[in-house]
Amino acid sequence: MKAKIEVYLRYGGMKFSYEIEAADEDSLGVKAREHCGAIFADGYRHNTGKGEFEWFGPHWIDKIKVKGLVPTCYPDTCCGT
Repeated sequence: MKAKIEVYLRYGGMKFSYEIEAADEDSLGVKAREHCGAIFADGYRHNTGKGEFEWFGPHWIDKIKVKGLVPTCYPDTCCGT
């Protein structure tokens, strides 16, 4: 099973994404939560492919989305006013 992690930066409107993979749905959920927690705690690291390494600190992270089947025991709803 696969899921895509999308990291949205607060400044510049940039979005980075990558895929994670696990054997089953539960393992994928655990792995996705670990990745998201680490990104919010430590920031996002990125290799540019041009021999450069970028590290965006946690204060640059606006949000993280996980696209794919990630189970939860705490479903919620959201609405605007």
